[in-house]
Amino acid sequence: MLDSAVLWLDQLSSQVFWTCAMALVAIDLVAVAVVAQTRSRALVNRWTGPVLAANLLLLGAGLGVPVAAFAAKAVANAVAPSVATSTATVSKDAQPELPPAPTAP
Repeated sequence: MLDSAVLWLDQLSSQVFWTCAMALVAIDLVAVAVVAQTRSRALVNRWTGPVLAANLLLLGAGLGVPVAAFAAKAVANAVAPSVATSTATVSKDAQPELPPAPTAP
């Protein structure tokens, strides 16, 4: 069970990182292209804040989610041996013991 959760966290962190990286590059390229095309200082003053906010949000998500996923994977890998031994103990306890075989007199 924990193996599938670790695999899912690994896939999720990779997908979030690359999605945020591509969105960050796309936003910055569009902003640079618009500024280069219009050469408007008013446009730069008006859109610097929102573009900076989008960059910070994408950086936070693109780096924060993989770090959180790594921490969760580390916890899952640390807990996995104890979960495996507890399930083995429970399954052993769930099986009733057979009574001893009768001996011939």
